[in-house]
Amino acid sequence: MNLAEVIHQRWAAADTLESLLPAERVHTGLGVDPGLPYAVISKRADRPLSRHNDGSAVAGVVLQIEVFHDDYDAATEIMHEIKTAFDRTAFDLAADDKVLDMRRANDWETQSEDGLWQLTIDFNCTIHLATGV
Repeated sequence: MNLAEVIHQRWAAADTLESLLPAERVHTGLGVDPGLPYAVISKRADRPLSRHNDGSAVAGVVLQIEVFHDDYDAATEIMHEIKTAFDRTAFDLAADDKVLDMRRANDWETQSEDGLWQLTIDFNCTIHLATGV
């Protein structure tokens, strides 16, 4: 499983977050209009930090989560729960790969002219890749 898939699973398992914005409204990329509210997960950067003799590597990944909502208070409540569920966490990925550390880096909010709120948060993830890929 890749990082976005595991984030999606962990979202579904976080009861408060799931009740505010169900995991089926969380998308990786966006091809169609999903209706409000919804969230989008995307990988913004992926860079190798170190390579090791055993074939493993450590990578730095910037993962971005955007929440789109027409209600500011509801959107900020969702963002708070995202921070609670994911900031300063570690977890397993596929095979022997692991997220060693996931930390909040930046967050911001904007409102479009039609009133839609977009709240965005970036997480810096340090990932151990057992096969180096």
